[in-house]
Amino acid sequence: MNNCIGERNTRYFMAFLLWHFLLCLYGTVAIGLVLAGRLKELRVIDILTVYYGFENSFSSLAPHVVVWLLDSYNTQILIMVFLAIVSMLLAGFLAYHTKLCVTNTTTNETFKWQEYLNWKRKVNEAKASAAALKSSLGELNQEMMRPVSKWKAFFRRSHLEEVEVVKNNIYDKGLLQNVSEIVIPLSTRRSFIQRKSKSG
Repeated sequence: MNNCIGERNTRYFMAFLLWHFLLCLYGTVAIGLVLAGRLKELRVIDILTVYYGFENSFSSLAPHVVVWLLDSYNTQILIMVFLAIVSMLLAGFLAYHTKLCVTNTTTNETFKWQEYLNWKRKVNEAKASAAALKSSLGELNQEMMRPVSKWKAFFRRSHLEEVEVVKNNIYDKGLLQNVSEIVIPLSTRRSFIQRKSKSG
């Protein structure tokens, strides 16, 4: 892309990831089918079972077939394995960016959200800890007046367990609206351009 991914080129980046994933997957499947065709054409399984006397089962034939393939077609197998690994990596990258598009979030915002959530969690834990300390001091004063079982204090729930932080994304407008903003960005729509020209 040779550029930052922003509002106007996200759709091209997603298409780039999708097509490269599909091409790598196609290459993996095509090479696999070619090698399977060569196995059938050269009757390797028949030769192994009839002439060498191996049992006609997957567990006994698979190691010998793999050795024959690696010996005869090592370059094609290397390319097939490479394409399979790259297609899995591209699938993960595509899934991550699809999630970002569906939630209308950028990668930078994702990392900043994580920092914000960690900070908010620490603040909430500090508040809960202060409240727990305050309530335990109050209970301590009450305990001086009356004896309380030690087991009751042992099994009491901590206030820190109730701390919950909620992520609130104000840009998330729902699945369909988020996807439509990727396919047709707001800055390229006529209504946005007319509004901008009137104000400027």
